[in-house]
Amino acid sequence: MVHSETFNQYEDKIISTTSATFGLLRKELISNLGMKRAKAFLLRYGWNLGVANAKEVLRNPAGLEEMLGKGGLLHLQTGQISKMVSERTLETDENGEVVYIFATGKWIDSFEVKEHLKNHGLSNYPVCHTLAGLGSGFTSMITKRKVFLKEVKCRAMGHDECCYEMRLEEEWHDDTEMLEEMQLYKESSFIDELNYTYEQLLDQKNYIEKVSTFHDTLTTKLSEGHSIEEVINTVSQTLDIPVTIEDLNFQARLYVGIEQETYDTLNADFLSYISRTRSGKIQSAAYDKTFIIRGKLHNRLVTPIVVQNQTIGYMTFIYTDKSIKLEKDLMFLQRAASSAAIYFLTEKASIKGVENIKGYFLEQLLLKQYSSKSNIIYRGYYMGIDLKEQYYIASLQFSSDHRDTSNIEFHDQVIQSITRYLDMQSYQILITQFESQIVMLLPKVNELNFKLENILSHLNNQFRLVNFRIGISNESDSIDNITESLEESQIVLRINNQDQIVFFENANIIGTLINSKNMSTIRRKAQKELQPILQLKEVKRDELLKTMYVFLMNGGNLQQSISDLSLSMSGLMYRISKIEKLLNKELRNPIAAYELLLMLDALKILGDIDVS
Repeated sequence: MVHSETFNQYEDKIISTTSATFGLLRKELISNLGMKRAKAFLLRYGWNLGVANAKEVLRNPAGLEEMLGKGGLLHLQTGQISKMVSERTLETDENGEVVYIFATGKWIDSFEVKEHLKNHGLSNYPVCHTLAGLGSGFTSMITKRKVFLKEVKCRAMGHDECCYEMRLEEEWHDDTEMLEEMQLYKESSFIDELNYTYEQLLDQKNYIEKVSTFHDTLTTKLSEGHSIEEVINTVSQTLDIPVTIEDLNFQARLYVGIEQETYDTLNADFLSYISRTRSGKIQSAAYDKTFIIRGKLHNRLVTPIVVQNQTIGYMTFIYTDKSIKLEKDLMFLQRAASSAAIYFLTEKASIKGVENIKGYFLEQLLLKQYSSKSNIIYRGYYMGIDLKEQYYIASLQFSSDHRDTSNIEFHDQVIQSITRYLDMQSYQILITQFESQIVMLLPKVNELNFKLENILSHLNNQFRLVNFRIGISNESDSIDNITESLEESQIVLRINNQDQIVFFENANIIGTLINSKNMSTIRRKAQKELQPILQLKEVKRDELLKTMYVFLMNGGNLQQSISDLSLSMSGLMYRISKIEKLLNKELRNPIAAYELLLMLDALKILGDIDVS
């Protein structure tokens, strides 16, 4: 049988408290219990209210339809809505037992919607939990069957009205969402909820106290002057977790609580999950906040170490047991990273002074402004550098189409970045700004090329849109050769203008023949022979020098030279004729061609001409 009813004739509403007061209670429940538990409480509260109302109705028994009809009236009398429209289908057996019930309806002006929008704004889910619980509890009590009401549309979600459906418990069997909601009616009492909340708050209090004690311990370690290794060892022992500090390329500066072989295996697993650009560079911008990596072999909790608004590295907690919840250690990791940042900030202040001393010291070495070799070696010990051991001189070259790389401020930033990075690697070097470039003295170490690649990768991450290249001298074992080593590092960058890292030992033979002892002789010889061209106006001079260089490099091949220079045959022949006339030499003569090419290469390496 189908029954329709409309309730709109009641104006005086009887409520036990104001809707605003209930809304405040509702807000506090959500804030303290969370949305799901607050919903469970409101559903059960509504259910119990509905059951209590049903018991009042059952004191004066009447027909089933009549008693069910009084449910809507109760909504209105309590001020929960201003109007209710419903349509119900009810079937009973010969004994009057309910065998089927289905209803649809809508609530007008739900007080729960009003309070939710005021306190929380729009919702992703229906919010009329008290109304749903009341209807479910009232109907279940009257019909003596488990009946549940589900809100299917809600104005708190942006819908035009609040609508519901009502069915027997078993009729919801194919609705996963409703099955989950019905479980909320079966949960613990409000006292249990309060106990649960209290336990959570107590756990949280204990957790905060533990974190605070942990932070105080690390701060004490720092104030007592302990090293970063000792601080990290304290972190690892306190939490019983392997801990690492890594650079911007996620290469370990130090690790505690884990063997190197295990670390290397796990780090390979970790790096396979790191986001990279197409060129293979790490997308550092994606890791400026705490993040979690779940690998095949282990999980990691990682947070950046930030000094003066700049990420200088990362701190990592390593978990080989993948069932452990990483989030529980989040605050510990962040406190540990903060302590590390304080350590590096303090160290930076002292390093800055040491940097200046080391920079001035290297400048003295390059200018050979020292009284004796023994004295300078003795001073080197205090800089952490043994000048009796083998070393390299490196020249760092940089250029950019997007920023000024010639100013002193940029040079200082680069020097500080390299120093801070290598300090994390425990690799002591000397570095300074010398004659508008950056020069480094690098003690000989294993895997030097790997360290240089990491330095460039670090610089590329920090200084976007700047191209860096490093020229490396031959290995030297005497500080007396430092000037020659500097020249080698500069020459090799001019010989090879393609690769990012260039070693002098791989330079062509012309480069290896040039050194400080014969440089002036070679320059004078080359300038004398090429004087008729060098004295021309700049545009004509460069045009003829490049033509001659390309032609000689191609072994006199006209077609290849035409292609490389983008000239016509007549244009190329005209220039060759002009060159031969000025120099009084035949470019096709093997001896003359060989000498001229050597001279051009020499001037190119010395930086006197540009024929690229």
